[in-house]
Amino acid sequence: TPSPVISSSNTVSAGFYNTMVILLMALVGLVVVYLLIRYAKFRAFAVFKDAMILFLIYTLVTFYIYEYATYYNIYPLLLVVTFYPLSIGLTALLGYFSLYSNSQVLRGVGIVSYSAMAGSLLATSLPPVTAAMVPIFLAVYDAFMVYKGLLGRLAESMKGTVGRSLLRGLVLDLRDTAIGVGDLVVYSLMSSFVVSLAGEAMVMILIILVLGVLLGFYVTYRLLLPFRGYAPALPLPVLLGFVPVIILLHAV
Repeated sequence: TPSPVISSSNTVSAGFYNTMVILLMALVGLVVVYLLIRYAKFRAFAVFKDAMILFLIYTLVTFYIYEYATYYNIYPLLLVVTFYPLSIGLTALLGYFSLYSNSQVLRGVGIVSYSAMAGSLLATSLPPVTAAMVPIFLAVYDAFMVYKGLLGRLAESMKGTVGRSLLRGLVLDLRDTAIGVGDLVVYSLMSSFVVSLAGEAMVMILIILVLGVLLGFYVTYRLLLPFRGYAPALPLPVLLGFVPVIILLHAV
């Protein structure tokens, strides 16, 4: 269910409003992160980052366990003696994987897991028009912030192994590059949105989306990344994957 700040109306005007609210929240979070790093408050940043990620994981895990137990009428999972220990246990496991594990594979499992849960929750809780608009507007925001705004400055200051270590839990390491959790959340949002609306053509449209996103990511990696050593991971995947799918869904 959308929060009181987010409109539940499934209209274009409500979609613009909701998207602006989400962009504002993303901007506020980015400013906090940038200021903490800019003024070398590394310990404060690490504590803030870890606390926020653990809180997010706990919230997501608790929500999905409750929804699963309710949907399948698994009463024992809803008991206090099982529900909260299970939520806390899974949170501890995913939190350890994402933040503290030295294994790149386990970190990837943790980060992808909580990113996928967050994106799926957004796709199903936001009104469809808003869910369709958010990736497009975030792609524009991503491009601007990387090349002209705070994301680019942050990326410059975070180059190297020290920066990667400081951002552990917020970025997924991919060999010689990394992708942010925000990008993974949007990829998950797009996939979940397509699954929820595509109907009988779901498999075909999902394949189109995945191929478009992969192509966009590949072009970004090969053509844009070498220029500065960093690049926005949303514009081309959204343009080549999500926009064609939205057009197809509208035409069907």
